[in-house]
Amino acid sequence: MFHRRGVFGFLAGAVAGVVGAAYYTLFRRPLPQTRGRVRLSGLEEEVLVVRDRWGIPHIYARSLRDLFFAQGFVHAQDRFFQMEFQRRLASGRLSEVLGPKALEVDRWMRIVGLRRAADQEVATLSDRAREALLAYAEGVNAFLSRGRLPAEFSFLRYRPEHWVIADSLAWLKMMAWMLSINWEAEVLRARLRKALTPSA
Repeated sequence: MFHRRGVFGFLAGAVAGVVGAAYYTLFRRPLPQTRGRVRLSGLEEEVLVVRDRWGIPHIYARSLRDLFFAQGFVHAQDRFFQMEFQRRLASGRLSEVLGPKALEVDRWMRIVGLRRAADQEVATLSDRAREALLAYAEGVNAFLSRGRLPAEFSFLRYRPEHWVIADSLAWLKMMAWMLSINWEAEVLRARLRKALTPSA
C-alpha cells in the first residue's frame, strides 16, 4: 500500500515524464541537425555542410546534383513550415489547413494563378534547370521521409505532401510579385524628383 506522499511523488514523476517527452517530441527533436553525420539515400557522393558562427550553412559537393539535393535537405530542416506555408499561399491552399478564415486569400491567389503558371512552366524548363529543381525537391523529400516535422504540423494535425518542382516555381513567382508591388511608390518618387528641387 502506497503512502500519500508516495502516490503524489509517483504521479508527479509520471506527469513530468509525459511533459518532458512531449516537449522533446514537439520542440527538440524537429530542430536541425547541425553536427555529426546524416545518411541520405539519393546523394551520389559525400557532401559537406559547414555552419558558420551565425548558423548559416555552407554546402560543399562534388556535383551540382548533390549540391542542390543537399540544399533542399538543409533548407527543409531549417525552415520547412515556412516553406509549406509559402507554397500553400502561392497555390491558394491555405484554407485546407487554416479553415474558412483563409478562404478569401485562397480565392484571390487562385484568380492570380501563380500555381497554374508554375505547373505549366515545368514542361518548358531546360534540362539543366529541371535537373537542379528536381534534385532540390528530392532533398526536401529526403528530410520529410525522416519524420522529424516542425511542431506546427502537430498543432495543425496534418502531414505535408511531398515537394515537387512546381512548388519551388510557384514561390519564385510569388516573391517576384511581392517585390514588384512597390512600382507606384517608385513612380511617385520619380515624379517628385522632377517636380521638386533639393532645396524645396
